[in-house]
Amino acid sequence: MSEHLIIRLNSQPSDPIQWIVWSPENKEVIASGELDSSEALPSLSSYSEQRMVSVLLPSSDVLLREVVIPEGAARQFSSMLPFIIEDDLAQDVDDLHMVILKKDSKVAQVAIIEHSKMTMWLEQLSDAGIQTKRFMPDVLALPFHDDGASMVQLGQQWLIRHHEYQGAVAEPQWVSMLLTGIVERAETKYEDSESDEDAESSPMPFILHSYSECEMEIAGAKVNLESPELVMQLLAEGLLSSKVNVLNGPYRPQSSWRKHWRVWQKVILSLGLVMVAFVAQHVSEVQKLEQHSLALHAESERIFRDIFPNKRKIPTASYLKSQMKNEEARLQGGAGGHDLLAWMAEISPYLSKVPQVKLQSLKFDGKRNEIRLQASASDFPYFEKLTSELGTKFEVEQGQLNKNDGQVFGAIIIRRQ
Repeated sequence: MSEHLIIRLNSQPSDPIQWIVWSPENKEVIASGELDSSEALPSLSSYSEQRMVSVLLPSSDVLLREVVIPEGAARQFSSMLPFIIEDDLAQDVDDLHMVILKKDSKVAQVAIIEHSKMTMWLEQLSDAGIQTKRFMPDVLALPFHDDGASMVQLGQQWLIRHHEYQGAVAEPQWVSMLLTGIVERAETKYEDSESDEDAESSPMPFILHSYSECEMEIAGAKVNLESPELVMQLLAEGLLSSKVNVLNGPYRPQSSWRKHWRVWQKVILSLGLVMVAFVAQHVSEVQKLEQHSLALHAESERIFRDIFPNKRKIPTASYLKSQMKNEEARLQGGAGGHDLLAWMAEISPYLSKVPQVKLQSLKFDGKRNEIRLQASASDFPYFEKLTSELGTKFEVEQGQLNKNDGQVFGAIIIRRQ
């Protein structure tokens, strides 16, 4: 997964959204573009598949501050931070997400974002089917220079990074004023750090490394035009070389196994319910089969006693089977396999075609390979119809027909062709 999708979200859902697919290994732009608004984010879901996704936040919605750590409070600083800075903020600290980007024994670099903004951005990505584990203020993705600040124009804004963990955003008409203030603060800081013996030495010039065309002249600063390149490429390279991430605390991405466990937990529960239902159904079916088996066994004994009225005892099931097979062999009549049961299976369909002919008796002669039927019907044509149907497959000989009390009686002899 060497390719990365970097998306720069905006303050308002209706604002344009820049994006880029960047390959750090090949130093190559795979794809890039600009969406009209957050409603078009789903179009990037295909790019997010099988790629790491990182999100740049508009620094106009992120307050980057340096906070002095009270003496002896370094260990408890995280819990004390809201109370330390609440007097300097215009909002309730409960409405703000605070992230410590870096901390030493004296100062901490802090990012402050409204919870409502974090929720909005996460919902935009979720609705688009895009998952990410990283949010980063866009100004911190600019190159960092010890000798000054870096700046680039993105759309109608200038992004400025003047510290490892600090930066600002300005509209074109305000950028000169902002840069002047940054340069003056840098000069003051330099003067305060100089010893008395070096007080008369000249300060190093403040360099503005501009990655966009810039014709501004700032007092006390020198503008260096850096090699121009695609702005999102510049930000992508800076993002991937940094470890800054404001997705922590309540917004910390879930580890993959926990996320998968939550998804599979429902599946496993459903599977367990299905298994319980399956076992219950299986037990019910087994019980039905046992009952059916008992019914079949009782019916087998009934038929056995009907065939062998003199044999009332059935010691075992194998005894019943052997007696029935012996009787079946006796009925076969020694006709080389053309037994009575086979005959009945073959002629039954033809008898069912003429239900008006009622079978009175049947005689099977295995040696002659023929079967003689004694039957009755309400009229002579039914015998003719049955003889015609049987004649399609067998040799049929119709005996003499007699009519008595409104019924016709006769014999039909059937042989194989």
